[in-house]
Amino acid sequence: MKPRRVSAQDVAERAGVSRTTVSFVLNNSPGKSITEETRRRVLRAADELGYMPNQDARRLALVRSSAIGVFITHSQYVYSDVFISRVVEGMSQAVNKNRIQLVIQPLRFEEHGYLRLVEESGVQGVILINTREKDPGVAELCSHGVPAVSIDFMEDSLVDQVYVDNRGAAREIVKLVLDWGHSDVAMITHAPLEFSASRRRFEGYRDALAEYGMGINEAWVHYGSFSEDSGYRAMSALLRHEPRPTAVFAGNDMIAYGALMACRDIGVAVPDDISIVGFDDDYLSRYTDPPLTTMALPAAGLGSEAVNLLIRRIQAGRDAEPGSEYLPSQRIVLPTHISIRGSCKRMKEAGPEN
Repeated sequence: MKPRRVSAQDVAERAGVSRTTVSFVLNNSPGKSITEETRRRVLRAADELGYMPNQDARRLALVRSSAIGVFITHSQYVYSDVFISRVVEGMSQAVNKNRIQLVIQPLRFEEHGYLRLVEESGVQGVILINTREKDPGVAELCSHGVPAVSIDFMEDSLVDQVYVDNRGAAREIVKLVLDWGHSDVAMITHAPLEFSASRRRFEGYRDALAEYGMGINEAWVHYGSFSEDSGYRAMSALLRHEPRPTAVFAGNDMIAYGALMACRDIGVAVPDDISIVGFDDDYLSRYTDPPLTTMALPAAGLGSEAVNLLIRRIQAGRDAEPGSEYLPSQRIVLPTHISIRGSCKRMKEAGPEN
């Protein structure tokens, strides 16, 4: 029988450290506060066990010693999502300026193994997109001192964050619809509510209704899954409802595109028969028929700010003295604004009930 190959986990157990520490020591990763005693212990354990690291993985780690990872929980739609493309575009400008590489890794909905991916890829830090409200993978990164930035608001997390006020922005655009006289406003979320941005936008929708003395009609809330197709299905269901809502808030523009197509397929006129507003202001939103009223987000700005913040965090780790206090996490909030176009009809002037 062929003997079992000694693994990095075997070395970690012999040295009494984590597998991450073994990876950092053997790959000579920069910016990691590892004591000389711990380094010697890991090297001694590797020598005693005869550990031979996978040379392909070692080469990959060396190539990526000036790389950062972008982990995107988005299933199969990551490469067709215009918002994600704009975020990555902003990142690309920042990484090119700093002469570092960008390693993009789409993840399945159920995947949380960020630390494992950091170890395998050898990246110096990671940017997270589409995080969940309570994501154990983010906490694991923090506990192991891996520099990370979330492009989502995470209330109880110590990770650095660059985001927009999704809740406030959603409240603002739904209030616009209500101000224009729509009292029956439905919502199609862009993702399940376990995702931070989706829940915040739903909360903003709820806040706006409450401000006008209205509650949520559960029959008028449908849940999308990042794609135009899920928006199409949800809008088709809303159009079968009697009575129909007079307006629909789509959780992002891709959902709105599907909703517009569902209306067109059965001859429902937008905005004469029903109004639709979106969220993101993607490139295509001004070219839909009719052009989409939507909340404009600084997608490229989110990407570039996230890269710059991550680089500062990595540099701070390099410069820190061993045992020094960890820098507090930072939160950067970027502004939003409404782009008013032709997809929402003004019914009448309205205002909150007193």
